[in-house]
Amino acid sequence: MPTTPSRNLEWAVLRHVEHEHIGTLSRVLEQAPMHHHYVDLFRGDPVPENPAQFRGLIVMGGPMGVYESDRYPFLTPEIALIRRAADARLPVLGICLGAQLIAASLGARVFPGPPEDDLTRGLPLRFMGFHWHGDTFDLPAGARRLFRSSLYENQGFRWGRNVLALQFHFEVSAEMVGEWLEDSGCRAEMAALPDVDPETIRRQTAEWAGKLEELSGQFFGRFLKAVTSDK
Repeated sequence: MPTTPSRNLEWAVLRHVEHEHIGTLSRVLEQAPMHHHYVDLFRGDPVPENPAQFRGLIVMGGPMGVYESDRYPFLTPEIALIRRAADARLPVLGICLGAQLIAASLGARVFPGPPEDDLTRGLPLRFMGFHWHGDTFDLPAGARRLFRSSLYENQGFRWGRNVLALQFHFEVSAEMVGEWLEDSGCRAEMAALPDVDPETIRRQTAEWAGKLEELSGQFFGRFLKAVTSDK
């Protein structure tokens, strides 16, 4: 049987670009209290081989596709690490690209999807989510769908008790969205999409970010409680 990791171990946050940090989730971890550290794959940090050295994995987003391992060689060992963590029953949380990497690690297909609408169904019944992805994935075998949107059937799922994957950005704060809109790489992405208006994003962020932060705090708090409670 897998061993339960010690409470003094840190969560490893696998990061693919600097501006996609854990956002509001940091406050949930601090309140737990739990520690975390970033593994910055975009800076050349090596992909860890042994997931047992961590309390759990948090896999963040990025502009690359799961299928682009020729351009981003760290994706292949990263997918292997996620699978080892899942099989060892360690907590795994993936957001956006992170959700797609989880899907791939569990044997599901990941593929380019249609243009994205930022209204997604979930808790409480409907809420405005923040989306910044072009790929999507099939639901892995044994997974339970948690969120969907009008264009993307699979926006989030739970696999077993310990693995949670969210394709939309539940972790963002208003400050983070502002950072992304000023980031040169993000601005280049938006410039290539004629239907994406930064000012519309700013206006909708001002309207919805507060509620999204409230919901995400409750949701991430429940996940952390579920995967760290003694059995």
